[in-house]
Amino acid sequence: MLLLRLGESLCVGNMNIAIVTPVYPPYRGGIGTVAAQERRLLRRSADDVVVFTPDYHHGEKYEQGIERLRPLFAWGNAAILPSLFFRLRHVDVVHLHFPFYASDFITALACAVWRRPLVVTFHMRPRSTGVLGALFTMFRYTVEPLVMRVARTVIVSSHDYADAERIVHRNRVEMPFGVDVRRFSPGDGSVFCAKYGLRRDVPTVLFVGGMDAAHVFKGVDVLLRACEKLSSPWQLLLVGDGALRGVYEALAERLGIRDRVIFAGSVPFDELPEAYRAADVHVLPSVHGSEAFGLVTLEAMATGIPSIVSNLPGVRTLVDEGISGNVVPVGSDEALAEKLDRYLRDPLLRKRYGLAARARALAKFDEEKLATSFRALLHLYNDMRS
Repeated sequence: MLLLRLGESLCVGNMNIAIVTPVYPPYRGGIGTVAAQERRLLRRSADDVVVFTPDYHHGEKYEQGIERLRPLFAWGNAAILPSLFFRLRHVDVVHLHFPFYASDFITALACAVWRRPLVVTFHMRPRSTGVLGALFTMFRYTVEPLVMRVARTVIVSSHDYADAERIVHRNRVEMPFGVDVRRFSPGDGSVFCAKYGLRRDVPTVLFVGGMDAAHVFKGVDVLLRACEKLSSPWQLLLVGDGALRGVYEALAERLGIRDRVIFAGSVPFDELPEAYRAADVHVLPSVHGSEAFGLVTLEAMATGIPSIVSNLPGVRTLVDEGISGNVVPVGSDEALAEKLDRYLRDPLLRKRYGLAARARALAKFDEEKLATSFRALLHLYNDMRS
C-alpha cells in the first residue's frame, strides 16, 4: 500500500542523498551491487548522490561522487569510519545498506544528532559459529535495535525473509531488488563458450557467486556433489573466485568430475551477461539465511534461463515453482540432482521455463520500474524534513 502512494508522490527538485554502504564495486557482492545500482538510477533524476564507503585498501581509484573514507579500524567488511559522522551533516537524506558493522551505529547517531531522515535497507543477518557467531548475536541485540529505532523506514527485499527473521519496524516496506533487463537479456553466448572452453553440444549448469570465507554459505560443495549424481550429460560453469576455490577444485577432483567443471574465476564486468547466455540452467544452492535474496537469480531470469534455488526465506520468492524454476530442500544434493536431470534431459522444458523466467523478470524486477518508488520514498522524507 505504501509503495502505491509513494509512486504518486514523486517530487521535482534536487536532494543531497547519501548512500552508506560497507562495500562497493569493484568489490563483488550483493550489497555493493545494489548500492551501485541505486546510485546510477537516482542520478538520472538529477539528484546529488554521494556514496560513503570504506577505503579498505588505502588507495582505491578515485571516482566523482564516491567517497572512500579511511577507516580507523577494519576487519573483513566491517569498518569504523569516524569522519562519516560529520560528512552526513550536509546531506538531506541518508540511505544505509545494513548491516555495516561498526559504521551503522555511527550513521544512526549522525542522523539522530543532525536530524536527518534515515532509510535503511535491511539486506540480511549473517550466520556464523564460534566467536564470530557470538559477535553477530551481540550486534543483533544491541546495535541493531538502535539503528532500527532511528530509521524512518526499513526496506526489505521480501516480507518472506523479514517475517522469518522477525525484522520488526513500524514502517517496514517490501521493495525487491531489481535487475537491468536490457543488459541481462537472452543471447547465444557463443563468444563466451569459445573463450572458456565450453562445449556447445552439452547442457551447461551455471553458478555465479563468491568463493571466499564470507560466501561459504553459497553451497558450492552441495552443487558439486549433486553434479556427481547426474545421469545425463552435463558441464558445470562456476563464475566467481576466492580463497576457497582451491578447496572446491580439490572436491571436484575427489568426486571424479573435475574434467567437467569449468572454474572461470571472476569474469570481467562486461562479460557477465555472456556467462548467463552460455548456460542452460542456473543454480543457487545456498545453505542458510545469510542468503536473503539472490541477485544472480534475477540476472538468470532476465537472461531467459530457469533457476533452481534453495528453499530459503526470500530466495524462494524469486521463482514460480514449476513455471520459471524450482525450489529444492536446503543442502540436499539428491533433490538438486533430481531437478537438474529433468532440465538436462529436456531442452523444451528449459525453453519453456526460460521464457517464463524472462517474462517474470520484466514484470516484477525491472530496475527502472522499482526505482520510481524508491525515489519517491526519499523525496517524501526530504519534504517532511523541510
